[in-house]
Amino acid sequence: MKKMRLLMLLICTVMLCACAAEENNSNTLVSDPAVPEQEKEEVVKSSDPVYRYEEQVASRKFTDEESGNIYATYSYSVPMMDIANADELTDEALAIAQRNVESFNTYMQEVLDKAVAFGEETAQDLAGGSLAMHSGAPAADEKELTATQTGQVITVRTDGYFYSGGAHPYGYVDSYTFDLTVGQFIDPTQIGDDPEAFRVKAATLLVAQAESLGEEYTAGYWDDYAEIISHWNEAAVLFDDAGMTVIFSAYELGPYAMGPVELFLTYDELADAIGEGGLTHLGVSLG
Repeated sequence: MKKMRLLMLLICTVMLCACAAEENNSNTLVSDPAVPEQEKEEVVKSSDPVYRYEEQVASRKFTDEESGNIYATYSYSVPMMDIANADELTDEALAIAQRNVESFNTYMQEVLDKAVAFGEETAQDLAGGSLAMHSGAPAADEKELTATQTGQVITVRTDGYFYSGGAHPYGYVDSYTFDLTVGQFIDPTQIGDDPEAFRVKAATLLVAQAESLGEEYTAGYWDDYAEIISHWNEAAVLFDDAGMTVIFSAYELGPYAMGPVELFLTYDELADAIGEGGLTHLGVSLG
């Protein structure tokens, strides 16, 4: 009986040792320094910033204390720029993008501040009774600015509306041109390889197009319409993927009844005027 017990004890001892050895072997395999860790994938930085815009709005209504009627309103919105892929940019590209954002937003904030100051002043004048209201409708001043990028050029379009008690309200279009390569707002002609040559050559094309619109327009143009068009860079100039649009608001080329005059030139038509470098600046490749 004692021999049987000793035999059983010996068997159990051997089995326990075997299990311990197996566990040690298992642990050794997991922590074996000879097994290499998985290499991390290297992040490739980009040199092309992606810009996005958030609308900043300022608005107010002015109410007469006695009657409770609204006598004036203003509403303005401007685009404020941000960088969508800041974490993906190289240090150099990020620095340039941040410069562009600061310059663009500073200017847009100034535009908004000036508009608000004008809206407040207009309301104060109305409250003092210095502006006659013909229709009884409240005075209103509105501006909506939107940004469109074409190559390295950002066009900011302003759609405006103003009414201060006259026979009719006044709607207009204006624009700003921002160059991402220098981080500044520029005159539209500066996109061309030779700015003055761009202005003059484009003016010739624009005058010809204005004269081709038909008697509905040509009969109503101011006598000096060609001279006005020659300074097209002072009107609303809008660049997009298709070409350049120039908008002369009401009263600029003719009476209010004519309304705005919109002229459009494709990049094929403008190629000689802008120049190869200017087209590249706009991201345009002509086949």
